[in-house]
Amino acid sequence: MSIFNGKQKYWLLGACAGVLVLAGGLCAILLSGNNATLTQAPLPEKTIVSPTAVPAPATALAPANIVVGTPEVDMAAEQRRLEMEAIIIRNTMLPGTIIYGVDVSGMSRDEAKAAVANRLAQDPLSTNVLLTDGTNIFPASGKGIEAFARANATPIPEEEENDDAVDPEEAAEEEAAQKLEEAEATPTPENTEPVGIELRFDVDKAVNIAFSLMRDWSISYDDFMAQVKQISAGQETAPVPEYNTDSVGRFVEYLSTLLDKPAVNATIGMENNQLVYSDEAMGRGIDKAALITSILSTNPFSGETLSIPMQDLEPETTRQMLEGRYVLRGAYTTGFASSPKNRKYNIRFGAEKINGTILKPGDVFSTNEVLGKRTRKNGWKTATAYEGGEHVQQAGGGVCQLSSTLYNAALYADMEIKERRNHSMPVSYVDKGRDATINSIGNIIDFKFRNNTSGDVIIIAYTDGNTLHMEIYGIPFETDEYDRIEIRTKKISSTSIKTEYTYLPNKPTTYHKETSKGSKGYKYRTYKMYYKGEELVKEEDLGISLYTMFPRKVEVGTMEVTEPTGDA
Repeated sequence: MSIFNGKQKYWLLGACAGVLVLAGGLCAILLSGNNATLTQAPLPEKTIVSPTAVPAPATALAPANIVVGTPEVDMAAEQRRLEMEAIIIRNTMLPGTIIYGVDVSGMSRDEAKAAVANRLAQDPLSTNVLLTDGTNIFPASGKGIEAFARANATPIPEEEENDDAVDPEEAAEEEAAQKLEEAEATPTPENTEPVGIELRFDVDKAVNIAFSLMRDWSISYDDFMAQVKQISAGQETAPVPEYNTDSVGRFVEYLSTLLDKPAVNATIGMENNQLVYSDEAMGRGIDKAALITSILSTNPFSGETLSIPMQDLEPETTRQMLEGRYVLRGAYTTGFASSPKNRKYNIRFGAEKINGTILKPGDVFSTNEVLGKRTRKNGWKTATAYEGGEHVQQAGGGVCQLSSTLYNAALYADMEIKERRNHSMPVSYVDKGRDATINSIGNIIDFKFRNNTSGDVIIIAYTDGNTLHMEIYGIPFETDEYDRIEIRTKKISSTSIKTEYTYLPNKPTTYHKETSKGSKGYKYRTYKMYYKGEELVKEEDLGISLYTMFPRKVEVGTMEVTEPTGDA
């Protein structure tokens, strides 16, 4: 132990002060360096305690025989400690600290956050990972994928128009609908979701990591200062960005629309009023789950090229599943031998439109949609139809025989009836309570039914001479409760025809003309009967059909006519 007198003590204190100045200068030199490889250290867990200060001079003289001493100070160690302390307790970023390419040297936390956020806004993060299917290489960006889609797009052939069969009103509606569809398909900020893979960067986390650098007392002085110097050379300190998992899913889903070759299901159709079957075909597509996992486990800045995992896609329906499975579920026929020529034409013309219609499970058949608007320009001829109890001439007259015949076939086939209305007066080709009227102009009335089975339904409609056939094929009844359906109607009431007279003063009393025969009114209830063999197992009330009484109309003259007397 060294012994210092009073002057020596004060000299020592002055030297310590000089060390502080020297340490500050050295730290300034270190902190002003250029930029660094990152070493991160945790913040100190305990409060920093300065070494014991040199004791002040005694206020009283010590006895002559007592020697007063102070600990020997290691000036070099103290200088190193002060240098480390100046760095550890700083309130700014170390020189050379870089976050996502932004030099944040000497910035506060808030300043660094603002600078990095501004950079991200100007230059968003993007991955450089590539994908390959063995033939094509796809960048994991929306632009790269969309360019491939455009290059491989199949042009849609334009349909030839037949001007002779075009309804101007329908053409205008179709053109407007097409424009609306194109507008909805045009990418806009509101309706376009990005398909490129997006990255997420936590600015707060990155700044906190950078700010926590070199705050560890446990590192030796030499290692500590070496790391500070290394950082001052400039080095990126940001953590690796994370994938936006939703964007990865969207990207893979979009990629699958470009690369997948879907499996082809076997189908059932109709030729020459006979059922025919097509074969199925295997497909091939992306293993989406495996590709998503592969992308998420890859460093987004690695530049790796990942192989796209593919898998076989099996068809849901095979020919073996279809053959022998479809049966005639329901059928009905009506005759039209007494109809005029144009009405016969309309029935045959409409049957051709309905024939071969296939309904997927859940699909709804709309007679008006299938037949279209009945106009002469659409190929229909003028024939007799019912309107307000009167026989009138309309384009498409006779189509109600199509809808009524199909209604009965749908009942036997156990389809779900969605919309049906009886005529205003009874018709000749089906029993009362079993007709279904339609119209396509004005007060639109439709007949609709739904395929409520788990398989396809095929409608076959054709004429044989003057007989109209409607047949519905599908899978057998999916129940053991019943195996047959019958239809029963019951008259509830009727209303006799009344006669209405119209008196014409400009016609002689001998004038008497029937202008309308009128129609009797009826109220019928229809029932659907379910049988198991010969046993009736349940009965369904299909509701009431009301047929209006239309009066007989007669015109009568009231003008008295004076007979000549014959006098000369």
